[in-house]
Amino acid sequence: MRITRFLFLYLCVILLSGTGALAQALKPTGYFLQDTIKIGEPIKYTLTFRYPAELEVIFPSEEQSFAPFEYIERNFSPTRTDSTTSYDSVVYTLMTFELDSLQTLALPVYIIGADREGNADSTAIYANMDSVYLHQLITQMPDSVDLKENTAYLDIPLQFNYPYLLIGLGVLATLALIIYLVFGDRIRKQWKLRRLRKDYKNFSGQFAESIARLEQTPDKHHSEETLVVWKRYMERLESAPYTKMTTKEIVKLPSEQTLTDDLKAIDRSIYGHHLNGELIGHFKHLEQHTHQRYEQRYRDIQHGRSNS
Repeated sequence: MRITRFLFLYLCVILLSGTGALAQALKPTGYFLQDTIKIGEPIKYTLTFRYPAELEVIFPSEEQSFAPFEYIERNFSPTRTDSTTSYDSVVYTLMTFELDSLQTLALPVYIIGADREGNADSTAIYANMDSVYLHQLITQMPDSVDLKENTAYLDIPLQFNYPYLLIGLGVLATLALIIYLVFGDRIRKQWKLRRLRKDYKNFSGQFAESIARLEQTPDKHHSEETLVVWKRYMERLESAPYTKMTTKEIVKLPSEQTLTDDLKAIDRSIYGHHLNGELIGHFKHLEQHTHQRYEQRYRDIQHGRSNS
């Protein structure tokens, strides 16, 4: 029975001819570990995927939309691989603040491939929709209640003084305008710096995880996964389409000319299967270079300069 299943997976690869077609024959499994949830209470969601071992697969990170839930953290289980298939499992910790009685979620996995120009590309495959029920802590009021007669005298208060309200709103609007004119640039600058720090912190943690997996299992799948993490962050930092650019195009950028040897060595590990002990060093150099670009961008914002 096991041999028959492996032959089926192999025939899928031959007959469907390509990552996009193969993605339609595979299906990840996603499910909540409990049936109900309370507002602000963490809940576990498990996403698993069994696929042919030759495929490169990436699971969703914190950048993925988890609506109506909010992302808290994720925990990977080591990849289990036999002669033909691999099995990955990730447990996500989520939280919700929505009031819908039934809340659903379906997460994708991404199969990494290459387009006609040889650039890295990905195909999303979504798991089946799973749902949880919101445990209501407040009893719902009935649609109608009985009226109680009351003929006692009711003292009606004086009419609200709307001119005073308009004057107060005008004063508040004036103060808000003054604060904006005086402190607007400083507020925007601090907001940009805070967003830049948070984005770099997320990248640094995700990149370190990818390098750790590459050190544990040095193959082209983890090498390409780590490169995609770097490209996505550089795309946000430099406002340039890194994920759609080839290595030749990237090294032509003024800020990336020092990365020629590193990117070419990484390309060889992905497309030429040339894996060696220096591969981790090339990724470490990318990490150092990225930190320098992040610090330069931080200083540019502090001093009011444009992106360089």
